[in-house]
Order: sequence, then structure tokens, then C-alpha cells
Amino acid sequence: MRKLTKRSAAVVVGSVLAITGGTAAFAYVQGWFRGTSTTYAATSTIGDLTAVIDVRTGSANNFYPGKIVELHNVTVNNPNDYKVKILEVTSVAVTGGGDCDQTKAGFSFPELNTTTVFNSGANPAIDLGDLKMSTDADPVCAAKGGLTVTATLKGDIAP
Repeated sequence: MRKLTKRSAAVVVGSVLAITGGTAAFAYVQGWFRGTSTTYAATSTIGDLTAVIDVRTGSANNFYPGKIVELHNVTVNNPNDYKVKILEVTSVAVTGGGDCDQTKAGFSFPELNTTTVFNSGANPAIDLGDLKMSTDADPVCAAKGGLTVTATLKGDIAP
């Protein structure tokens, strides 16, 4: 039997490496290797915009059938991590007026500020739009000093 020389050993090792490397490359191309990737993330909550508007200051803001009050200098609080803008009012509720509810008062927002982008946090001095009492408001809504009008708003994330 012949003794392996350095040259012969190098040829054998090179051949083994070439075959092994070729097999690995073939296996890679054939998709024999599989794996997974995992990403961990957190999503932001969706919070409701809130605006507290008190229009009980002076008789100029007293509602009566057909009366429109402009809602100026309103502070709108946006608890979200992102900017939002109002698209529409989806519902209105009236409380604190005894027998006077939304069905009898008929409050609406004939003009609503849909162009302002509300940043995260407090947004002071916003003109929110107009609040109107229906021209057909029921007389049971007369002389109600503690009405609370709550509007549910639909909005969207702003750029």
C-alpha cells in the first residue's frame, strides 16, 4: 500500500470539501432548510376624544328651538399616541334634563370642524363647530339649566 503524500492528502481533502460544499449548496437551492422568524410588537390603544363644553355662561347661550351656539375655544383631549381628526358625529345623547332627552331636544351639529388635526394630549382653543337645538324641540326642555349633551364622534388617524 502506498503512503499518502501531502499532495495526495490535499487532493482528497479538497475533493471531500467540494462534494460537501456542493451538496450543501444543492440542499439550500432545493429548500431543504427551513426556519421561522418571530417579531414581538405592541399595539396602541384606541382612546375616545373628549371635549368638555360649558355654554351655560350668560343668556346669549341659552338654547331654545332652532337656536345655534358656536362652540369656540374648546379644549379637546386626545389620549391616543397618534394624531386624529373628526369625520362625523354618529350619535348625540342628552342627560340631566329630567324628561328632556335627545328625542325631545333634537340637538345636532350642523357644522362640525372636520379639518383640524388633534395632536396627542390637550388641544386648547379649538373651534369645534355649532350645536343646534331642533326647531321642533319639546317644551319639556325649556328652563333646563343642567343639560349635558354628549356626542359620539367617528374619526380617523391623521397624517
